[in-house]
Amino acid sequence: MQPTSLDTLERCQLPPNQARAILQTMELEITAHEVGLCTRDELRDAVHSLELKIEAAHNDLELKIESLCADLDLKLEMLRNEMRGLEARMMRFTVSCMLAQTGIMAGALYFALGHFRP
Repeated sequence: MQPTSLDTLERCQLPPNQARAILQTMELEITAHEVGLCTRDELRDAVHSLELKIEAAHNDLELKIESLCADLDLKLEMLRNEMRGLEARMMRFTVSCMLAQTGIMAGALYFALGHFRP
């Protein structure tokens, strides 16, 4: 209890016993809720611990990103192979259509030459 605090309360015309009771109650409340301060070493240790945690999280994220990139590369390669297969099927279809069209045109020409000769 600080004497200046007691004097301040007594100057407010509070009886000395009541002033002391108020100050003691305030001190009890303050000490009950007081949070201890940490030392520089404790702060340095906490910062170091946080740095280690951040580095571990960074490494974990790098591994996850590399894994996702590898998975993406695999899926892209699968899509490329599928596209090559589709390209080959489309080429066969196109050639088949061209051959069929050529056959139809040859048949139509043969029919026209056979039936419309003078």
